[in-house]
Amino acid sequence: MKRPASSRALPRSAACLLAVVMCSGGCSAASAWRAPAQVRAPDSSVAAALGDAYRGATPPFDPSSIPLPPEPTNLRPCCAFGTDLRVAVGAVPVPGFTLSNMRGPQDLGPHKYNVGLFAMSASDASGVFEKENNGVVYTCRGGFLDTAHIRDWADTTVYLTAQISRNMDAGATIELAEQGGKRRIVLAAIDRERVANVGRRAATVALAQWLSFQLSIWHEIATWYGYASIATWPEKISAFSPEDLYSNLLGIKLAGGISLLRENNDEESYNKAMDAWIAMTLERLRAVPKTSATQAMRSVAGIWWDPTKSIPDWKLVMRRRLDTGPLLKPWVVAMAFAPDPAPYADCANSGPRLALNNPESFEGVPFADDASVQFDVSDELAANGFPFPRKNSHRITQADFPAIIAAIRRDNAAVFGKSADQPRK
Repeated sequence: MKRPASSRALPRSAACLLAVVMCSGGCSAASAWRAPAQVRAPDSSVAAALGDAYRGATPPFDPSSIPLPPEPTNLRPCCAFGTDLRVAVGAVPVPGFTLSNMRGPQDLGPHKYNVGLFAMSASDASGVFEKENNGVVYTCRGGFLDTAHIRDWADTTVYLTAQISRNMDAGATIELAEQGGKRRIVLAAIDRERVANVGRRAATVALAQWLSFQLSIWHEIATWYGYASIATWPEKISAFSPEDLYSNLLGIKLAGGISLLRENNDEESYNKAMDAWIAMTLERLRAVPKTSATQAMRSVAGIWWDPTKSIPDWKLVMRRRLDTGPLLKPWVVAMAFAPDPAPYADCANSGPRLALNNPESFEGVPFADDASVQFDVSDELAANGFPFPRKNSHRITQADFPAIIAAIRRDNAAVFGKSADQPRK
């Protein structure tokens, strides 16, 4: 969900309304988790040091050895695509108030698992609140990135990694918090010999990443058809905006790397790892300072977003990024002006765009053979024209996504033209 922080004071009545809206993603403190103390050196690290490729027999697995975080249910409040955005409450613009979502890498605050608007450290006796200060960062190699999306889907991936690892031997149905309808993951019992051959942690992380990305696609679909945390604050404005899916997958990749290195054994170590991994990722992607990020966003005004519109008018976002892979290439500013890219001095000699791989299988086995996501679409979404693939059934799975996204593509093109899913001017 995209609700940015304010840059100027609101009138008191509007401020009260927006305070409710901004906390809709949840303002509660994150819950701590901790794995049992481990004295073993990671076998994979020892094998790598010795150059020993032989895996040998897999030791008995104790499910209680996997840390079990709570399900992340708090959507971080951020960020409509654009900058210096006006806000309207109903049909009435809020006078003298604009929102600036842009951030530089140095502006971001510390990560907190499953946080909403504010985070309070579980170990902070003083009860001082710390803000993640999420926003939209511009990177030369990854385009615009929504840091709230990065963090949300990283947290989801860590949660699913724990759930899958504990349940993959026997299979399970993992019920998730409702979002545009009931959501669940159906996990099959996975052959133990196959898991042993590829490594349990690697198999678990790969499947968790795939499932997280499917859930992130559903979030974009649900918001397009009317899902909102608060009924009076429509979120269609944020559905499939240019930076969303790439940011989602980026966060999923970071969480996978952290999990493989076992830097998520407790909440504190995971939060610190996310801070370090986000910082290094932004450095690799050549993140620019806030002033340059704002310039980049303004350069695509009238092409990717409409500065004459006010939040929450969904027509503010004029371009929707609808492709889901298997290779996600970011949209960078120069692509809006192809074949005559506008010069952008901050990104000179920055290197190629970073494409993120989004595979459908692992070690030759399709993920869909081991798990699926199921959604029982709500009546609210149905009333907004949800394109059900089967008559008399509100249930869909990830296999139905291509047809649903095709319908969204047609609806968007009817308003903005046939190139509305492309970056080019």
